[in-house]
Amino acid sequence: MPPKKKKGKGGGKKKKKKDDAQLELEDKYKKTMSEIEALKDQLVVRKEFARRAQMTGDELRQKMTGAEKELEEQQKDQRAINADMTRQYKTMQTEMGLRNHQLETELARIRQQLAQTELELKKTKEEKERMTKEKDEEIGNLQMKINSMEKDYERVIDETLDSLCSKIDTAREKWGEMSTLIQAKNKQVLIEFGLHPLDI
Repeated sequence: MPPKKKKGKGGGKKKKKKDDAQLELEDKYKKTMSEIEALKDQLVVRKEFARRAQMTGDELRQKMTGAEKELEEQQKDQRAINADMTRQYKTMQTEMGLRNHQLETELARIRQQLAQTELELKKTKEEKERMTKEKDEEIGNLQMKINSMEKDYERVIDETLDSLCSKIDTAREKWGEMSTLIQAKNKQVLIEFGLHPLDI
């Protein structure tokens, strides 16, 4: 009887270790799913940033168009000034020259901003494509890890069930042996008392 108890304790420790392994696999699975959700959130943020950059570029194009139209109108007004009003013409010419310079400076600045915005938009699109590719690859790798962990989880369960079945078979064999010994002892006792087992 004492050897049997020691073997029972050893089996309990093995079961606990396998339970811990199952919990660890479940934790890894949950952690992997959380990482995938975090990557999806980052991708949404990148898409929003690209959309805002596109809107900024459209606004700058509208400003540039307005400045070009205003410059054209001012130049037409300048050509329409009466030649007789020399003083006024010179004064207006000076004012219009200054205004033209300001508009041209503003137009150059807007064009530079537009070029910078288009460059940033291009970089953003390239970065988005690169990140999308990397995220797809990373998600694929994570999916492979998940599949591997699922297989490991199934293997642990199969091993646990196999071990349990083995213990049950071992216990059944021991009880069969003990039953045979008990029957043999009972026969011996009956014979010692002068009784035949088949007569009972």
